[in-house]
Amino acid sequence: MRFALGLKFRCLLASDADWLTELENDPEAAKYAIYIYPLTEHEIEEFLKKDLETDKIKHIVAEWDGEPAGALSLWFMGEGRRDRHVAWLGISVRRKHWGKGVGEGLIKEAAKLAKESACRRLMLGTTAGNERAVRLYTKCGFENEAYEDEEVYIDGTWRRNLIMGLELAPCEPKLDASSFHPKPLRVSSNKDIHVRQLMNRDLDDLHKLQNCPESTKSSHRIPPIKKEETKKWYEKLNSGEGKHCFACFRSDKILGYLQFRTNQLPFPCLKFEEIVVDVNQDSGEAAEALVSAIKGFKERYLYRKVFAYVPETSTPITSALAHQGFKKTGAMKDYYLIDGYYVNVAVYEYP
Repeated sequence: MRFALGLKFRCLLASDADWLTELENDPEAAKYAIYIYPLTEHEIEEFLKKDLETDKIKHIVAEWDGEPAGALSLWFMGEGRRDRHVAWLGISVRRKHWGKGVGEGLIKEAAKLAKESACRRLMLGTTAGNERAVRLYTKCGFENEAYEDEEVYIDGTWRRNLIMGLELAPCEPKLDASSFHPKPLRVSSNKDIHVRQLMNRDLDDLHKLQNCPESTKSSHRIPPIKKEETKKWYEKLNSGEGKHCFACFRSDKILGYLQFRTNQLPFPCLKFEEIVVDVNQDSGEAAEALVSAIKGFKERYLYRKVFAYVPETSTPITSALAHQGFKKTGAMKDYYLIDGYYVNVAVYEYP
């Protein structure tokens, strides 16, 4: 069979920058990509240089009769509760090799590599309207798990981002998601609770919060967290790079924080990176205040949507999202590993 005889795989090399630049700038091949082109070959070279220096990303090239035909990228989460049981997949195929089975071959190779790295879940995102890709992923066993409506702007229309997953190995034991529903939120008029920026003087209290085993279950991080790690996390916040954080306080006592990122066209939206509230003190009110703050940020700077990702077990936060008008659009199955149990991560959007 042509597919079996013609397709071979190898590791990506720095010398692949030339044909990758051609591929990334092809209007049809890049139509649903998560970047804005044109990109220069120098930019591609710099991307490759960074990626080839880390073990969290694996790139493989598919060759058809000795010519590069496409590539796959596997991003291994390898961090805290997400552990290494989840990998995210991205594939791209040169247009002249469409219809030859290159995409299917790349997905099978990705599944093989993910299994070899002890991954149990393979995830990807694709854009509604990209029917060629959706058919391919469905054929290879991926299932729709959640979506983000109007997440990307392409050719004059807002498109939905589909989040799809493939189980490579059973994720057991798991917590029954039906047991965790947002609860009615009771908000008092505690005027001492307010939201502001983080200050250098807050770092000690921030470090304590990041080391609370119960509070951090809503996050990917796992205590113990060293003081140096908390400081580095704080210093990486950079508004110029779209890395922001709101913190909630009662007087000067930190009750929680929401780290989020801003995206530019074609993705003019806000996305949660991490949300943590002190489960022992006003957790519902802190979550409510933080969610309200990011809604205000959206309105102030005219972002189109806000997307949130929260373990279904984190009811103070999911309750605040529901109370503030966020809609649940699905859940990434078994995405976190919390205290030995696999837990779904719910996807929310506003408005």
